[in-house]
Amino acid sequence: MLDLLRKLDPVAYAVRRARALARRRAGLSRREARLPSGLDVVYLDSGGAGAPLVLVHGIGASKDHWPPLAERLGGRFRIVVPDLPGYGESEHDADTSLAGLTAAVYELAETLELGPFHLAGSSMGGRVAAELAAAHPDAVRTLWLIDPAGARGEALSEMIERTEAGEPPPLFSRTPEEYADVVAFTMSEPPDLPRPALRVLAAEGALHYDRYRRLFDALADELRDGPTTEELLAGLDVPTLVTWGGADRVLHPSGAATIAAAMPNARAHVMPGLGHVPMLEDPEGTAAAYLAWLETVGA
Repeated sequence: MLDLLRKLDPVAYAVRRARALARRRAGLSRREARLPSGLDVVYLDSGGAGAPLVLVHGIGASKDHWPPLAERLGGRFRIVVPDLPGYGESEHDADTSLAGLTAAVYELAETLELGPFHLAGSSMGGRVAAELAAAHPDAVRTLWLIDPAGARGEALSEMIERTEAGEPPPLFSRTPEEYADVVAFTMSEPPDLPRPALRVLAAEGALHYDRYRRLFDALADELRDGPTTEELLAGLDVPTLVTWGGADRVLHPSGAATIAAAMPNARAHVMPGLGHVPMLEDPEGTAAAYLAWLETVGA
């Protein structure tokens, strides 16, 4: 009944239409795959003969965080954007540890026969991308980390300080007011969202709130007990761009320099004034910087 009511809600319909339009503008089509492990994954795929580029979303997010950036990357790539296990339309009853997420992305790339591919990830997805590159360096042409999780950096972010003080992570919402607070916390240049759309987006978030909190706690435990992203990538000779919003309150932007310093062929790129999701706040500038960097490394 709840699904039926959402389908009949004209605002919810408008939100779905907006997502569908963003996918079409980026040339992305929804596809499904059953991996050899038996995992069911839903992903977006631009098709085409360009070099493969796999984009990996962060915690509490989905494949639909990427179309604004994908649109601005033009026809250069075959872009593949999965919903990670536990998120979006992919199977929720799955291994959502960093190892499980990494294995799923690699298995999807193998299933699609992408060959060596460009790899990018945002936040938690950045750490997943780092894990994959460290485990399978020959499979990764270039690595693009966008505000990745797990960096030691030189200072604690506001979110880390708040969660260590016992506050809930300011990344998930149950009400329109909480959703607006999440947007304001994660983005310095947020999109203008009408109040009715906030209601729909908050309702979607409320459906997953408890599960996302559990996933966040599990991820925090893994990152606390495991290597930092700098340690994970130390000495890895994969061309790497580390992009970070200079005003990121979720993860401290000093991580860009410390990750880049740990790798022999990496560059730090801090975007002043942007928050935790540069590809949503300034997709044009984020894409342009990435394409320019690819030219410098001959990729």
